Amino acid sequence: MREIAILLGMVVRGLPATLLQPWEFPFFWVLVVLVAFQYRRVADNERRIYGVNKNNPLWQLGVACLFGLGAGLVASMLMAILGVSLSGAGVMWLLPLALLLLAVNPRLMCFSYAGGIIAVSHLLFGWPEVYVPAIMALVAVLHITESLLIYLRGSACITPVVVRSEEKQATRTGFLMQGFWPLPLLLLFVITLPPGAPREGLMEMPTWWPLIVPPAEVISQENAVFTLFPVAAVLGYGDLAARHGPDLKAHRSAWFLLGYSVVLLGLSVLSSHLPAWMWLAALWGPLGHELVVRHGAKGEFEAQAAVRPAVDGLAILDVLPRSGAARAGLETNDVLLLANGRPVPTVEALGQILAMQGQGMLPVVVRRGDATRELQIELRPMEPDGQPSLGIIPVPPEGTPPHMEIRMRGNLAGFLSRVREWWARS
Repeated sequence: MREIAILLGMVVRGLPATLLQPWEFPFFWVLVVLVAFQYRRVADNERRIYGVNKNNPLWQLGVACLFGLGAGLVASMLMAILGVSLSGAGVMWLLPLALLLLAVNPRLMCFSYAGGIIAVSHLLFGWPEVYVPAIMALVAVLHITESLLIYLRGSACITPVVVRSEEKQATRTGFLMQGFWPLPLLLLFVITLPPGAPREGLMEMPTWWPLIVPPAEVISQENAVFTLFPVAAVLGYGDLAARHGPDLKAHRSAWFLLGYSVVLLGLSVLSSHLPAWMWLAALWGPLGHELVVRHGAKGEFEAQAAVRPAVDGLAILDVLPRSGAARAGLETNDVLLLANGRPVPTVEALGQILAMQGQGMLPVVVRRGDATRELQIELRPMEPDGQPSLGIIPVPPEGTPPHMEIRMRGNLAGFLSRVREWWARS
């Protein structure tokens, strides 16, 4: 195991050092910019809905880069332990196919579907020329690190929304959960040393390594050796928490995704030694991921919502950071019963009380569960109009128009559907 420890040490030392030389690894910083645009888009949507952005895009970007570095280290070390070489694997097919699937259906923008399609095509037709065990192992390792990120940060960037499902024809109040992480990676490739090249510094690995054997045409090359090269990737997470709270939904999603990924990784290792197992790895990639997605979406628009309006007060959907309500400790599902001694049945009633009160401390009565308590909340000027505000987002009443619509079909799928409808009418 000494050799494996040395290899992992090379990864741990080499990955941060690579990031300190951006001119040698520019693609990673391009991905950082793209992630910054994604968090900027989240903030713009929040400002469009509520007039103020709940999530600070610069803060979210900084934390995402920090966690992305940690996830990149985990993924790189897993790939090193397995000995997965991307030489001759055909990974260049993954991204173009994933972008094509995006046009068919947005949720198909995932390497599990693209990798499965490429692997099955190779097994059926011999094209494209790829190495199934390596591609599916890469998909598995990326999903393992994604499950870790979802568990730790899946509920860190949430936006309270009223969402309409195009498929279910139903509206639900919940939380839109989004996360984007740029991953720097150091992955193994096989290179061929020129004849007579010095072999000082080369390390003999254990006989059991690599667990995923490279293709015969790659490993059989004379003077073939493994080396580490920097690669960049980006992971994204999007989900709706309506049936359960964001923390519980993120943890459940992470565990199911981890289980799927471990099975896929095991099938990938077996398939590199027993070619018949390649079929199981290729099929489990997309089908297993589809099971995870459908399980996560089950009941979101049918079961009772986790946050509901109250009949005797104003139920709180969310609390704006750095507001008086946040400093007072108000939370989701608290119910504001009284403000300055007056009932608060609607948002309009609360607005009238705040207009009369002005800045200062506002006495309120809040119910949490079965207990009520009296609090003093500091009214603070909030964007965009600078008027005093508690800093709460109330649960919208029944019949509130949706802020957004979940459309499971992409532009291409929608176009084909319209063509079929036109053909049926004609």
